[in-house]
Amino acid sequence: MQRLFTREESREVDRVAIEELGALGLVLMENAGRGATDAICEVFEDRLDRVVLLGGPGQNGGDAWVVARRLSLLGEEPLAILVGDPASLRGDALVNWTLLGTLGIETAVVAPPDAKSVAASLEHATLIVDGLFGTGLDRPISGGYADAIAAMEAARAPIVSLDLPSGLDADTGAILGVAPGAALTVTFAGHKRGLHQYPGVEHAGEVRVADIGVPIRTEPRATVWTHEDLPDLIAPRARDAHKGTNGHLLVIGGAPGKTGAAILAGRAAFRAGAGLVTIGARPDSRAALEEKVIELMTAPLPDVPDRAAVEALCEGKRAAVLGPGMGRDAIGRDWALAFARFAPIPSVVDADAITHLANAGVGSIREAAAPRILTPHPGEAARLLGCATGEVQRDRYAAGSALAERAGQVVILKGARSIVAAGAELRVCAEGTPALGVAGTGDVLGGVVGALSMSLDPADAAIAGALLHALAGVEASVGDRGLMASEVADAIPVVLDHLV
Repeated sequence: MQRLFTREESREVDRVAIEELGALGLVLMENAGRGATDAICEVFEDRLDRVVLLGGPGQNGGDAWVVARRLSLLGEEPLAILVGDPASLRGDALVNWTLLGTLGIETAVVAPPDAKSVAASLEHATLIVDGLFGTGLDRPISGGYADAIAAMEAARAPIVSLDLPSGLDADTGAILGVAPGAALTVTFAGHKRGLHQYPGVEHAGEVRVADIGVPIRTEPRATVWTHEDLPDLIAPRARDAHKGTNGHLLVIGGAPGKTGAAILAGRAAFRAGAGLVTIGARPDSRAALEEKVIELMTAPLPDVPDRAAVEALCEGKRAAVLGPGMGRDAIGRDWALAFARFAPIPSVVDADAITHLANAGVGSIREAAAPRILTPHPGEAARLLGCATGEVQRDRYAAGSALAERAGQVVILKGARSIVAAGAELRVCAEGTPALGVAGTGDVLGGVVGALSMSLDPADAAIAGALLHALAGVEASVGDRGLMASEVADAIPVVLDHLV
């Protein structure tokens, strides 16, 4: 896993480095520029003939001037363009801009920002370096600077952004007016949150981190997780394991017309390592389930959904999955809420169970009998929070945190780059494929997380389940469409085998 910094956390990194560790700002800028230059030369070694660097009057521009100087020292002939008023230059950025002139490196000034002038300077560029705005940007870009970014986009050369693409919100990944589509982003000291949520992901391209030469003592709340982290979460199975030691999972769901959802969850749980799986079946769907399942067992739901009935069904089970195809009628509602509140085992709250919980109030499970993991998609998260789906998507980190706080439980906010929120901690799943956007894949995720909940704490089960599910989607898919949920479930053992 790698740390994800907010705008304020990035400022704190610089403050600690300068005020507490005694580092000079000029040295930090030099180290950042050197790291960016190294990445540029490695990725674009055949496109260094005419590198054009666009920098603003702030610190991000100063990073660009360091890159220009270092490219010149390598024998290249870069063009450094200050987009803005030279009188606005201050501090370390001014030092590095002045040094370019002293060393005879070609420079130009476009002030006020002018799309036509910028476009003309980019006409023969083999590579463009974007150093207009960094993490400090907190308002939409407009006017001449927007025109300058449009000129970058219209040029035929690939773009390298410094720290993050100009116009990208460092905290959310939203676009503040306009932002270029970078082929490479070299970010400094650590990843930024906005680089790991859409649309920021699409604008960032490949992301590399450049070391600034001092230890990072600021600990951010968020981290990003990849396939490399999964072996640390899922241990190899003991050679003498059997179905009893592998755990018994309970799935509550499968209303008439929706039995497939419960079966998918149960099947995925087996693929993820469960030793036994039982579906708690409604009276009106038990016969249909019995005809469809082979490896899965069924148990009838009693007539009265009270604490005693819930505890009886949970006896001998290590974890539960609530909601796959449960139904939105009174029977589904009563059993969903009873299990969400009373189940004495860790439980995943999914699908229809989330809808019922939204109607009852998500705070009703703060005092649940055991840990819960909620798995809402953005629309369900909006219902739980009482807001619009667009509001959730505008800041998924904030939405995940708010929901975890209200519920007092772990939350997986599903979608591209799913977010796991656990208390103050946020974990981002950086794996996946658009092919997963089909019916039933959420049920598969619920079964996977449920199976892992039998051996991992809720936060670890949530991020491990999100990663395993995402990687299984990649393994099973051909391109970005045509995937079926059952294929995701069946690919899970292949992914697990890769971990050995």
